[in-house]
Amino acid sequence: MTSPTYCADLPLACYPLRTTKQFSEEDFWNFCAEHPDIFCERNENGSIIISTPVFTKTGSAVAAVAADLTMYCRQHGGQAFGSKAGFTLPDTSVRTASVTYVSVETMASISWTELTKFAGLVPDFVVEVVDPTRSGFVNDLRMRTTWIANGVKLAWLIDVDADKLWIYRADSSVKIVSPLNQTITGEDVLPGFEFDLRLLS
Repeated sequence: MTSPTYCADLPLACYPLRTTKQFSEEDFWNFCAEHPDIFCERNENGSIIISTPVFTKTGSAVAAVAADLTMYCRQHGGQAFGSKAGFTLPDTSVRTASVTYVSVETMASISWTELTKFAGLVPDFVVEVVDPTRSGFVNDLRMRTTWIANGVKLAWLIDVDADKLWIYRADSSVKIVSPLNQTITGEDVLPGFEFDLRLLS
């Protein structure tokens, strides 16, 4: 048996990796089914983007937001999704975020069958905790062109190490929150939702 070839010498700057081949929606579905251990997305051009796992500290911050958002959904309705949930967006890409929220109304319009695949829906609220393998420019571009441009109403980009959070809104405005020692709200997208940023540290 031939031993597999690993890319152990690739620096973090080389990630995420992108395929040159363009994958159709069906091709991508089949690829994910055949390689369940690979964390990947499909961009609007059909390329598959393969990412590294998040760092342990990043995972802790993601869990803190997800826990509070899940409790909010239990009281107010809607559905929270974890970091491996894929959504097919209007630009045909299949994307994931650290944490996402979908409203009661949107969930009611989606069939169970659609939810067993990469559902064609746009989350109302998206949270991305900074991936250290991406530059600040790439993170900002992702928030604007992947999420807001596709119809997300509210998005948070969190950088715990920089002690900053960026709030992206549907009107293209961006607000910086710093330091992370205060409580912020879900505004009119998630009425009644509050999150204590001190839980991120």
